Amino acid sequence: MKIEKLSKGKFIKTSIIVLVVISIFGVIFINRSKAKYRVTQSIQVVSGEVNYKVPDLNVLALYKQKNKGDTSDGNYESITDVPSGNYVVNTDKSYCTIVGNDTKLKDIPMKYKDGMVSISIKKKGTKCYVYLDIDNSTSGTELLGKYTVNSTSDGCPAYEDAPSVTSVKSSGSLFCKGKDDFGDTYYFRGNPTNNWVKIGNFYWRIIRFNGNGSIRLIYSGSGSAQTSGTGTQLSSTSAYHSQDNSANYVKYMNGSTDSTIKGVLDSWYNTNLKSAYGSKMDGSVGFCNDADNGTYSSGTQYFKPYDRIATNKKPTFKCGTPTTNLYTTSGGTKGNQKLTNPIGLITIDEASFAGGVWNTANSGYYLYTGQDYWTMSPLFFDSGGAYVFIVRSAGGFYGYNVHDTTNGVRPVINLKADTLFKEGGTGTSTNPYEVVI
Repeated sequence: MKIEKLSKGKFIKTSIIVLVVISIFGVIFINRSKAKYRVTQSIQVVSGEVNYKVPDLNVLALYKQKNKGDTSDGNYESITDVPSGNYVVNTDKSYCTIVGNDTKLKDIPMKYKDGMVSISIKKKGTKCYVYLDIDNSTSGTELLGKYTVNSTSDGCPAYEDAPSVTSVKSSGSLFCKGKDDFGDTYYFRGNPTNNWVKIGNFYWRIIRFNGNGSIRLIYSGSGSAQTSGTGTQLSSTSAYHSQDNSANYVKYMNGSTDSTIKGVLDSWYNTNLKSAYGSKMDGSVGFCNDADNGTYSSGTQYFKPYDRIATNKKPTFKCGTPTTNLYTTSGGTKGNQKLTNPIGLITIDEASFAGGVWNTANSGYYLYTGQDYWTMSPLFFDSGGAYVFIVRSAGGFYGYNVHDTTNGVRPVINLKADTLFKEGGTGTSTNPYEVVI
């Protein structure tokens, strides 16, 4: 063994090269190997010196599933190349051993992506057996195809920008077609039982498939699927804003200042979703905080959502003045691109399409929880302060002062259209569509 002491400059240059070849934690990448076993050399960086050790042989054997769905031993063939296409590592069958010890190690992370297998090892002399299954997961686009679209004759609102929705939908389930800022949107109305999604330990309901193909979800429990009670929302109630003496306080952001509720949502997102699932979120479709002025009467400035929902009962999925009211992350083609995190709240228009009506009880549709919770839609401003729509505990719609702290928080997110869901999910609360990490 030769230990070579390097100068500072040479050490930095050599260390960079070493780290490019293999990380300190020993991540091995196998791409288009031409032999059944791949041998790599591990180089460790120690205290300013590069120690060239006797080659650390990490031997890897690859096996590919021949027939989709069959995981019996006889349905795998030994391969010399990592295949391209839709494959996943079979974590039940794959394992590693340490040379000289046949004990199977099952806690070594393995992944397949884009014709490459990655294995994170931390011990010398690791020999791994990797089994690749044909991917049976479902994409978000394919998920949409599982639902049958109902027509107006079935009870869906008319397919137009702002159809008349005057009565509650309290029983049965409809899957309807509408229009949003990105194209055709498909939404659930009434009491569906097949719109459940699981992301990690959290349960959600599908509100709709957005016009760009992404999937809009509303929070519905941690650890188990919840349909009513405080378990359908985050652990504590919140004010919408810290002040109420200006019409600006109905906004999700007042200039560059966050609303109170945005801070609650951002904090929860950063703690629970960002690291593991942030790459699956679509921030370009956004969240509508339609603060355009509507009618004005006797000292009260109503906003457009009030005119649509309370007065005319004609909801829309389109967001008034998207350049200011549609909150998106950077890089999208629409919206104000002000968001750092792709998380928001449901709109009162979406709640109307789902089956609710202004100041009318409805305990039968899927957005009923028996709790008061905030929406993202402004109501009015007058001498009494700024008001935003809520979904009331009885299931109807009402308005609360933004400084009120007794209302629940139900996050809304959008999953990208190409998000993959595990095989076998049916969308029920006991067998939800589960996002592949």
